[in-house]
Amino acid sequence: MKAVVIVPTYNERDNIILLLNGILDALTPVRSHAVSILVVDDTSPDKTADVVRSYQKKHKNVFLLLGKKEGLGRALLRGMAYGRETMGAELFIQMDADLSHDPKVLPEFLEAIDRGADFVVGSRYIPGGSIPENWAVHRKIYSIIGNTIVRFGLGYSYVHDWTGGFRAYRHTYYDRLKSDLVRFSGYLFQIAFLHRSIMLGARVVEVPIHFTDRRFGHSKIAPSQYIRDVFHYVLRERMKSTFRSSFFRFCVVGTIGFIINTVVLEGFVRIGLHPVIGGMTGAELAIISNFILNNAWTFSERRIVGRRMIGKFIQFNTASIGAVIIQGGTIAAGTAMYGISSYRLFYLLGVGLGLIWNYTLYSRVIWKKH
Repeated sequence: MKAVVIVPTYNERDNIILLLNGILDALTPVRSHAVSILVVDDTSPDKTADVVRSYQKKHKNVFLLLGKKEGLGRALLRGMAYGRETMGAELFIQMDADLSHDPKVLPEFLEAIDRGADFVVGSRYIPGGSIPENWAVHRKIYSIIGNTIVRFGLGYSYVHDWTGGFRAYRHTYYDRLKSDLVRFSGYLFQIAFLHRSIMLGARVVEVPIHFTDRRFGHSKIAPSQYIRDVFHYVLRERMKSTFRSSFFRFCVVGTIGFIINTVVLEGFVRIGLHPVIGGMTGAELAIISNFILNNAWTFSERRIVGRRMIGKFIQFNTASIGAVIIQGGTIAAGTAMYGISSYRLFYLLGVGLGLIWNYTLYSRVIWKKH
């Protein structure tokens, strides 16, 4: 497999030769992949590019790509585009240029890919991994809290390190996501790329790494701005995920049915009928509303059409009788024990129990996946 190691640089003149030597030493014994190195330099004022050009004279598998400074995400995308279109890359490896990532781990990344991984993450937060002991307390807090927010906020807690830049991934995920990832120009790119790859079904494997602090130069990340960006991304993606979920839409449809049910119940009670009659009649009208709206919206990707509508409605109505019985039985039992005046409390309890019953049957029976 043809692999390209992408190294984004900006003012890394003092580090780049040590890193390139380390990468070549680590990967020279590897025979299963044809590996090249692509340095993506944002026209560094310290002339990092000149150092790389000199190095290229003796190392033909080292390439240089220059561009303007637009942030880490744009640099990585620029490198991937060149890697795919010009170098024919099938696999990308990315790592920082500040010597914080140990090239000796690279063969483990490639072995994980060979065993079937789609996306390999160098992780500081699994057994065998670590962050620098000499980091200031606030930097440790930023790193740990940032990862925790992403892990549990996005709902993929099995991935422990979301913010690191030491990774390997198949070209497929770049090909499918490149147009979407253009808007993530900075360090948030790391999170967005991994998140969207997982949503596409990427099999993620983590390899433990010992993260070391840079020896030369200084970090380009602005911690407070980065944390704010992480918060915004996680919140926005979580809300989008919630609004897209079938259970959310089911609840909206259920709320409409609840309003119909409640109006009918209260109307029947006001004209002197027993709440059980009003509750069960309202429930049946809500069932009709629920079938129409769930079919058109909640389970739209499994929508029932044509002649099957009649049979499925009968099946739906039959399945929903359980909720009607639950609701009516709860009201009957409650009002028998505590009097007619308590019917609203037991109506709400019955609706809640019926909601669970209905969603289970609707998603697994009426609109079941095939």
